[in-house]
Amino acid sequence: MNETVVIVGATSGMGLACARRLAGAGYRIIISGRSQNSIDRALEQINGETSGFPLDFTDTESVRVFFSRTGSFDHMALVGSGQAAWGPFGDLKLDALKVAFDQKFYGFFLCARAGLSQLRKDGSITFFTGGACRSAIPNTSGVAAVNGAIQAMAFTLAKELAPTRVNILSPGLVDTPMYDWMTLDEKQQFFQKMGDHVPVGRVGQPDEIAEALLFLVRNNFTTGAILDVDGGNRLH
Repeated sequence: MNETVVIVGATSGMGLACARRLAGAGYRIIISGRSQNSIDRALEQINGETSGFPLDFTDTESVRVFFSRTGSFDHMALVGSGQAAWGPFGDLKLDALKVAFDQKFYGFFLCARAGLSQLRKDGSITFFTGGACRSAIPNTSGVAAVNGAIQAMAFTLAKELAPTRVNILSPGLVDTPMYDWMTLDEKQQFFQKMGDHVPVGRVGQPDEIAEALLFLVRNNFTTGAILDVDGGNRLH
């Protein structure tokens, strides 16, 4: 395998799992992280040909420098996210919503645009979103707005950038370090409660998301698609 995959936001959780799985499948991996220390810790957990560079994807200059260092590559996965704007619509703070857009939406936008010059023309871009933008979950209008904007952009890019394939990977609730602020007992109880409402009866694992990304990278007949990996949670 001589193909290279750039994974933006791959030092923990789903991004790290994706880097490990694709490296295990023979891809060369380039990851980003907020600091060189976090990148170095992640690289120690990935077996294969890997490298990584710091990136603040909300900063235009940082994005430019990052992609000037990657060289040419074949696929890009935009996994990392920023602060989410949670809460009832009437209480949603405009500043929080602006931060959410500045970080995730504009971060993904800047990376996708800057990476085009290095990306193989018939390669792929995968945007990670979430189910809130299609499931009408109360108190998530801010999250839905950000992810919905990314989804709409991705659909358009699937035609505009063709033959580059552009897809969306939409994970459900996944057991990642994002929830490590809870005690172990609290986290287990939370996941059990949430898993009881999912058709498969549990929350997801990062490796299951990584398998989905591997499919989107490999399958040359898939573009403009949303791949839900949520245990069927969207069916409620």
